[in-house]
Amino acid sequence: MNSAESAARLATQRPIAVTVMAFAMALVGWLAYQQLPVDLLPDLQSPTVAISIRSGDRPPTEMERIYGEQLEQRLFTVRGIREISQVGRTGKLVATVVFDWDTNLDLGVVDIQKAVGPMASDPAVDEVLVRRFDPRQAPVLMFGLSAPSGQPDLAELRRLARRQVAPGLEQLPGVAEVRITGGREQEVRVQLDRYRMEAYGITLAAIEARLIDENVDISAGTLEEGAEVLLVRSVSRFRTPDDVRRVIVAYISRADGTRQAVRVSDVGTVALVDREIDHLVRVNSIEGVGLAIYKEAGANTVEVSRTVRDAVVGLAQDLPNVTLTEVSDDASLVVAALDDLQTAAGAGILLAIAVLALFLRSIGATLVVSAAVPVSILAALFLMRFGSQSLNVITLGGLALGAGMLVDNAIVVVESIYRRLTEGDTRSEAAATGTGQVAGAITASTLTTCVVFLPVLFVEGLAARLIEGIAFTVVASLLASLAVAMFLIPALARWFMPETIPAERVDSGLQIRTKFARFALRLLERPVMVVLSGVVIAAVGCWQLLGLGTELLPSADPRQFSVRIVGPPGQRVESTARVVEGVESLINQFGEGSVVAILSEVGRLPEDSRMVRTELTEEHTSRVTVRVSESGPTGRQFADQLAPILEQRESTDIDWEVGSSAVASALGTSGPPVVVEISGQALTDLRRYADVVKIKLADLNELWNVRSSFEGGPPELRIELDRAMADGLGVDLATISRVLQASLDGRDVTMLSTGDEERPVTLRLGTTSRDDLGSVIFQTNTGRKVAIGEVARFVEAEGAREIFRQDQRRTALVTAQIAEGSNHPNAVRAVNAALAEVSLPAGLQIRLRGEEAERVRTFAELRLAAILALVLVFMVLAGSFESLIHPLTVLAAIPLGLIGVAVALVPGGQPIGVMAMLGLIVLAGVAVNDAVLLLATARRLMTEGRSRIDALAEATGIRLRPIIMTTLTTVLVLLPLAFGAGEGAELRTPMAITIIGGIIASTLGSLFFLPSLYLLLDRLHPGRRSDSYVVNQAR
Repeated sequence: MNSAESAARLATQRPIAVTVMAFAMALVGWLAYQQLPVDLLPDLQSPTVAISIRSGDRPPTEMERIYGEQLEQRLFTVRGIREISQVGRTGKLVATVVFDWDTNLDLGVVDIQKAVGPMASDPAVDEVLVRRFDPRQAPVLMFGLSAPSGQPDLAELRRLARRQVAPGLEQLPGVAEVRITGGREQEVRVQLDRYRMEAYGITLAAIEARLIDENVDISAGTLEEGAEVLLVRSVSRFRTPDDVRRVIVAYISRADGTRQAVRVSDVGTVALVDREIDHLVRVNSIEGVGLAIYKEAGANTVEVSRTVRDAVVGLAQDLPNVTLTEVSDDASLVVAALDDLQTAAGAGILLAIAVLALFLRSIGATLVVSAAVPVSILAALFLMRFGSQSLNVITLGGLALGAGMLVDNAIVVVESIYRRLTEGDTRSEAAATGTGQVAGAITASTLTTCVVFLPVLFVEGLAARLIEGIAFTVVASLLASLAVAMFLIPALARWFMPETIPAERVDSGLQIRTKFARFALRLLERPVMVVLSGVVIAAVGCWQLLGLGTELLPSADPRQFSVRIVGPPGQRVESTARVVEGVESLINQFGEGSVVAILSEVGRLPEDSRMVRTELTEEHTSRVTVRVSESGPTGRQFADQLAPILEQRESTDIDWEVGSSAVASALGTSGPPVVVEISGQALTDLRRYADVVKIKLADLNELWNVRSSFEGGPPELRIELDRAMADGLGVDLATISRVLQASLDGRDVTMLSTGDEERPVTLRLGTTSRDDLGSVIFQTNTGRKVAIGEVARFVEAEGAREIFRQDQRRTALVTAQIAEGSNHPNAVRAVNAALAEVSLPAGLQIRLRGEEAERVRTFAELRLAAILALVLVFMVLAGSFESLIHPLTVLAAIPLGLIGVAVALVPGGQPIGVMAMLGLIVLAGVAVNDAVLLLATARRLMTEGRSRIDALAEATGIRLRPIIMTTLTTVLVLLPLAFGAGEGAELRTPMAITIIGGIIASTLGSLFFLPSLYLLLDRLHPGRRSDSYVVNQAR
């Protein structure tokens, strides 16, 4: 009696104790399930840090020259950095630092903050931000406030959002912050009259200084009076526009010798007006206010969303004439994805139980096997709770995959017990002996499946982050299923398995088994021909798979997409909004009522302190985010229909971002799939060859929406000061800048406080046309009148829009989307062929970046993981069989499984992505299970005295039913996952299809091919009757 049989016999003797322990495990697993955090994806911890440096309105060339090179030099002191990329824009430099995947990112952020800290002390630097790239920092909900009737107005709408809606939501548990965009802000505008100022002899600088000096609260000290101490303060800050009007800016002497006070109201008008805008928000084609709701770190996305949505219903009732529109909700995405996955897994498990009932034709036996599924899954959930895992599409996919495999151990044990019952054993004896006979085989098959995930420890990058969650849940559920099969199944078998098996059922099973054994015997008479046929078919399948190529993630076509609109440089935000209005109208017309919500963010969006915005946002840029109902057209259909119409607009670039999903965004792979980088130092060369590459790529049928980073910069009017004349007249550049600011956009000089609101006080000298700038007259400190044209001249030039740097070299980027009907490998081949035709001068380099570079790194790591997985499986099998030859027979099931993978993937022509590759790695552990079971039985029969051929043929017949049952249950559990839809489907579908095709092919190979291969390999040792089988020689 082996140890496994002893354990099974103990379980049959103490069935109540075993069952109660299983129930206790299921109970704590259910409690753990209730406490598991829920999210769309696990914490992927992308090793990326973003740095933002702001400095006034410096042009991009200055930002790159002054701060870009300095930043690179400082970052060289930080360890673990893989690459540094920068983009210089007007007044802003954004750097993206990518670390090695094994870097402790928290320490990396601290090191970067130390390195760039001295830059913040530069007086010319306004702000230095260092932020981790964390998809979970993005807002979980987006709402839009609009007033269809026009009342309240946009300024009041923003005030309602800031004073009523935002505080109400920020008090909710799990809500960290509510950020407000759009609407109108107000200012106290002081519209100065240049002629009155000249009449009174008052300069702009004098008015500015008086407004600043008068708008202060001063603490004069304390006054002691008896036992009391009084604080003496002057409260003179501006509270109303009248306070600004009454400010005295100067005194003038009258003819009669008296002095007259000149107030602000004497030299201009003061009014509370809407501030000129540089950005706006449109909600469902009506200008309104946007609300971005951020959750606290570690908060449950679904719970936060539910709480906020419930609160919004109450808030909306307190806002008459205001419409609150939900634009996006990450939680609904999470719930839909998880519900879809749970439904698919549940349907698969029910199908598997139906197959068991069909094959076993025993309610008791089916019940015993079915009990293994919930107990094993709940045990896995219990382990997830203590393994710091969350419930997401990755871990749920692992549980669904595990559900398909964990029932295999139970099937093998129950079928073995069932067979012992047909031979006349009692239920207790059959449970103990049947379990002991297959214990070694199921242990070996479980270990082979588990060890394929060990290489995750040696793999870094995106693949490791995806595999980790699946690996944990699959290994946890399989180890739990092994314990259930060894203890709970024998205990339940004593109660629920039938006492006797009807003779007709025994006879029918014996007839099928005998017929199949005879067929296997005929194949074993021609082993060389069978093996050669299998080798040829496997070779053809592998060759077909290699022809598919690889990609990182398959493109999705979700029900939410965005359109980025970039108008001509220098375009005002109002003009951009009119373009956006036309795009919204076209989208609504094509959607025909299926458009759920549209949120358009137009212009220069305010900075977000939570995350560094890497995308250019100026007054000529905008982004339209569209959410479509499930019954409406997809994003790709919108683009195909509307892109030809919108491309007719001159000087306007329309970028359709339809191939990404929330999953891709979280993984950091949501950018353009094709990115060509040209690096060098001279901007003129980069611009010229970026245009050459753009023209080359635009001619390719595999690509569309080709764009260059050199799309023309904003027009600039540069001031060139005549130093000699300015010095002679006592004029400096600061004076001219002050006058021009007041003449153009206005100059903010101080703030007016009303309650908890502050409004800027802005000086304006009246609008000035471009031709009149030189004739603007101002007064110097000495009282002399000077026209700007006397001391400066204006030169028109084209400024740079963005200056890119990558690893100490300036770069230009050409990006493209993959056209409908093509795929990533074909597009990359076409791009490489086109780039080979470009002749670059010395000093310029060209390469593919972005998704392609990450794909190359990821698949190099996955190939290493696959090789390690095969080596580990071989080691487990060699230890189980105590042989270095016969494990090769079992491993042959893997290339045979590739035949099924080829049949499943090649007809669709879809490249092999990361998840399909993961499916191949899992297949390496799963495909050998049937072979292990078959050969373990054959070797046991050999030890009983049968010849090799007879033992192999008989083992094929004996294990036919459990092998078919385990294959069918696994396939049926995975089948709904393979054809599921919704967010996250692009992750699980390729993996499920790969495993399904591979398991079916490996099962057929195990039954028809492997016995012949075993026979040929066994003949390498003609003097050996059989090898010792140390998985306790299942007897």
